[in-house]
Amino acid sequence: MTQQGVVCRGDQVLWSEVQMADSFLDRLQGLLGKAGLADQQGLLLTACGSVHTAGMRFPIDIVFLDADLKVLACHSRVRPWRLKSCRGARVTLEVAAGGVERHGVVSGQCFTWRVASLRP
Repeated sequence: MTQQGVVCRGDQVLWSEVQMADSFLDRLQGLLGKAGLADQQGLLLTACGSVHTAGMRFPIDIVFLDADLKVLACHSRVRPWRLKSCRGARVTLEVAAGGVERHGVVSGQCFTWRVASLRP
């Protein structure tokens, strides 16, 4: 993964440990091989309007976003071996199951992405 950052809604940080997958290989790898995600972790897949959970070992929440990071659709607690897509989506956010509900994420909200600050 190339960058780590935070996903915000306005001034509120929703997920503080999000990896950006902006290359074909990073998107292909996705969350495969991981045992799970902590509440603050996520994966932001660029150039991505559909995802699968084949081979995964845990459920996730999936948020489809347009090019401006406006929420188009949310899918909660998607189990392994499923396929989800969204017309018009350009970016997909995968987070721990329950994150969408916990943060009250719904269609129409706008997110921002910030690269994490480097610590000295």
